[in-house]
This record gives sequence, C-alpha cells and structure tokens, in this order.
Amino acid sequence: MPSQARVGQSTVPGCIQGIFALERIKVGTEMGPFVGHMLALTQLNITHINSSVWELYDEYGRLAGYVDGGGVQRPASWLSLIQCARMEKEQNLELLQVGSQIYYRATRDIHPGEELLVWYGASYSLYMGLPSYYSDVTCNYQQKIPAIRGNTKKEHVSAEQEDAITGGGKLKCVLCRRGFNSRSNLRSHMRIHTLEKPFVCTFCGRRFSQSSTLRNHVRLHTGEKPYKCVVCRSSYSQLAGLRAHQRSAAHKLDKAG
Repeated sequence: MPSQARVGQSTVPGCIQGIFALERIKVGTEMGPFVGHMLALTQLNITHINSSVWELYDEYGRLAGYVDGGGVQRPASWLSLIQCARMEKEQNLELLQVGSQIYYRATRDIHPGEELLVWYGASYSLYMGLPSYYSDVTCNYQQKIPAIRGNTKKEHVSAEQEDAITGGGKLKCVLCRRGFNSRSNLRSHMRIHTLEKPFVCTFCGRRFSQSSTLRNHVRLHTGEKPYKCVVCRSSYSQLAGLRAHQRSAAHKLDKAG
C-alpha cells in the first residue's frame, strides 16, 4: 500500500474496511493495476456477486470477461479494499481500462481523512449511458502506468461539465433515453438492450441478467424460504409468493381468527 493511504473502518453502510487518504491525493493521480483473477463470461457465478469484480471490454466495446479482486475477505491487493461510491457526488476515483488491465484515477483532489470511493469512468461511457462527448476527452495511455503517481497535465471533465452532460446528474440510457438516478440501476437496465446474462446458476446452468434474479432462482434449488407471513408463519422463497398469500382468502381468514 502506498504511503498516501491507510486501511480504516469504511463509511459505507454494511462494509467493514475501506481505504482513506493520509495526505492530499491530487486529481489525476493513477493507481494500479488492479490485481485479481481473470474470469471468462461463463465463470461468473453466485460466489462472485459480493466480491470486487470489474467488467472488462474488448476493442469493440463488447463485454469480454471479468477481473475478481477477491473483495474484503480475500483481497488480492489494497485496491480491492476500496469501496464503490453509492452516488455520483461521493465518487472521488474513476475506473479506467487500459488494454486488459484496470486502473483507478482520482477525479478530484482527495483530502486527508477522506475515504477513497470508486466507480466506472469515462472509458465506460457507452455502457454507463454517457454521451460520446464525455469519452472524447478521455486520456489516452501509451505506456504502463506506475503503481501510483500524480498526473495533472491531461485534460479532465469537471463535475459541472458532467452534470450538464448527464442532465443535472440524471443518468440516461443512450439507446432508449430512459433516466436513472443510480449508476448501478443504469448498468442493470443496459443488459436489457445488450442481452447479456453474466450470472449463471451453478446448479442448473441457467443464465440471468441480474444478480437479484439469480439469487431468487437459487432458492428453488436450495429450498430457502426467507419471506414469512407474520400472521400464519407460512414461508415462501419469493416475495411475490408472500404477497399473493397475503391477498388470498386463507390469509384473511387466519387474520380474522
């Protein structure tokens, strides 16, 4: 780990560890490469859902595979301990793909005590739903980047410019123009257009576009029924099943009794 950072209790709810700045990290500072296990499209499964897994794209912009950093439980490097930003305004690092490797770059000056929080950068503009103008100013890399160094000579997009591009912070799908307030929701939506189904059931091999749909499906194999009726204590594997039960005559009779 570089001298500019330390491990600490993450400010992101539900996350144990995070990385914090010990001194000012200048905008444009690059960190990497991100170390992890390379996964083919068919190798991603339910065991990777909660890990620090990033997508890799080929030269044509098609999803080509993944790199699994191992997450907090088994981090391959200190970069795996950097948590994801939950919203645009708290992001201070962006993800960049250079060839087949992943790097992080500071999108603004990060002050001592701030947690480092990352999300996809301009090189993922199409998949994230940003117009082509945003990717036109993306820095081009011609050589391998050191583990961490400052670089303030390249052109960068300001937060005000990005807000103007995305419509005041509302992220839009470039194909159907539907708007989203969350980048993760936009990423999930894009799979409707690309027909990608990266989440594979390890029991039957069925593929899904969303991790939540896979989790619901896996319960059919495991028999897990986490949704319980508070009146009669009957349980269901799907929330839809519980709601159907609550609307049924049997539930209303139990409630009346």
